[in-house]
Amino acid sequence: MNELESKNRRGTFLVVDDEPDILDAIARLFRKEYDVLTARSVEEARELIDSFEVEVVMTDQRMPRMSGIEFLAELRRSHPHIVRVLFTGYSNISDVIDAINEGHVYRYISKPWKPVELRLFVAQAFEFYRSQRERDKLLDQLRTANEQLEEQNTLLSTANEELKILDRVRSVFMEVVSHELNTPIAIVFGYTYLLRKELGDELSNVAAKALAGVDSSAVRLKNISNRIFKVLDADGPAATLDLEWIPVDKFVDSLHEQIEPFLKKRNQSLTIQIEDGVDRIMADEDKLNDLCLNLLMNAIKFSYDDQSIALEIGHDSEDHLAITVRDFGVGIADEDVSQIFDAFFSTFNSGHHSSGEFGFNKRGIGLGLAVAKRFAEMHGGHIRVDSKEGKGSHFTVLLPTHPEQPTVATLPPPSPGPHGPH
Repeated sequence: MNELESKNRRGTFLVVDDEPDILDAIARLFRKEYDVLTARSVEEARELIDSFEVEVVMTDQRMPRMSGIEFLAELRRSHPHIVRVLFTGYSNISDVIDAINEGHVYRYISKPWKPVELRLFVAQAFEFYRSQRERDKLLDQLRTANEQLEEQNTLLSTANEELKILDRVRSVFMEVVSHELNTPIAIVFGYTYLLRKELGDELSNVAAKALAGVDSSAVRLKNISNRIFKVLDADGPAATLDLEWIPVDKFVDSLHEQIEPFLKKRNQSLTIQIEDGVDRIMADEDKLNDLCLNLLMNAIKFSYDDQSIALEIGHDSEDHLAITVRDFGVGIADEDVSQIFDAFFSTFNSGHHSSGEFGFNKRGIGLGLAVAKRFAEMHGGHIRVDSKEGKGSHFTVLLPTHPEQPTVATLPPPSPGPHGPH
């Protein structure tokens, strides 16, 4: 039965009494409001209850072979949802009170009754039935919701445990790889130094070029190892900030000096715009340098030759400073946007990966932006990326002006389509 049909039902009322006149009188009284069923014995009542959806049963206490209270007690066990009502004489009041206290009977009415009182009495019984059914329905829904919630919590707990294991495996892997890389790197540098010192002037141009290539590859390995350790240090419990006031002009000049060789290699230029009044930044200089350097190197790699890259520093609000690195290069594919700050994510297109540092549109091992994001968060800040594939990207770092009391910067949602390193 659907909800509309349930509301439109008249309700089924069963009256049990061994006196036909009483049954006839009650049936006439309620025929316009309910579907009235009558029974002259408990046996007849049982058959009607099995055949119809009875909501309220009213029975006389004095019945042949079984009292009304005994019948309603039986009904409570077999059909607990039916509302059980008793009518009786005053001589049975103590038994009726006991039955009500034991839950066998909802209410009782004494003989003789007035029609108005009886109508109100029965109406209340039907209202009680409907409220109980609604309560049971809500409890079933709540029980189902709780079971689903418990199931989801179990799945979530299992997933969290798996993530913890995976995170630990990842951290151990990174740490082991970094340590294992450093030993052979040191050995490589040592041998190239010895070769140069041993051969001296006898070192041919070909050999010198080969040794330079070995040194260059060793430097790349060393940089990879350093980036892995930066990620580990930033995620570790001992990660701290060494805050100080940094002169903006000096900081920007240092960044420009560090990336100048790579700009020249690509025939690119850097434009710098600093808002009036912004002359210093409270930050950890080493971490802020790494953060900005990662963003600038990405801009170089993902911009075309002869293009210009912009570095802009100014106030985003009274409480936050904005550092923006803007390029007009290749942009980020939509499918890459959500994961560009994940450690070891480079791109879904493996054809762009390269172990080289400065090749156009070539990705590395995917740690640069992960380090940048973590360093921004350590300052109480955030990074937003806006991009359109084929049109370029800009990364905006929001840093609180007083990071000694860090607050997470609030950013509007990024526009779709950024580009990512890596």
